[in-house]
Amino acid sequence: GKSTGAEVTFGTTIGDEIVVYTTRCDTLFGATYMVMSPEHALVKKWLAEDRIANADAVRAYQEAAARKSDFERTEMAKEKTGVKLEGVAGVNPVNDAEIPIFLSDYVLASYGTGAIMAVPAHDTRDWEFARKFGIPMVEVVAGGDIAKEAFTDCATGTLVNSGFLTGLRVEDAKKKM
Repeated sequence: GKSTGAEVTFGTTIGDEIVVYTTRCDTLFGATYMVMSPEHALVKKWLAEDRIANADAVRAYQEAAARKSDFERTEMAKEKTGVKLEGVAGVNPVNDAEIPIFLSDYVLASYGTGAIMAVPAHDTRDWEFARKFGIPMVEVVAGGDIAKEAFTDCATGTLVNSGFLTGLRVEDAKKKM
């Protein structure tokens, strides 16, 4: 079905911009990493420009992902795989925090923008990926125990750790953002 959301532009530490689509711009303060598809055009550009310090690992991951079908890549129950890009990081637009960028085969170049912001405290797949790769989590909607699992029942509730949105109800925070 059709979703309602916004495109959000993240900067990078090397000057390029990454556009993501999200239905939950109210959770931007909880974005602690980004994931790009292995085929993303920026990854190709960065490899060609020698901007990625671990280029061999990135190319090997791209080759492994290319051997999988889209179904295999996006299956929810599969083990999370990925590789962190060394030499470039994303910049969260709401707080200017540098956040790591990973390639993972669960993000497809053909879906959306081919890149996502990851809010592991409030998305199960992002939570599992963050746990595997040791990525910090920031709770931005009060109500769960993110040490145990992602708090995904967050369509309502109150924002926390969210700068100018802290204390607002989810619906009000969405409008304000």
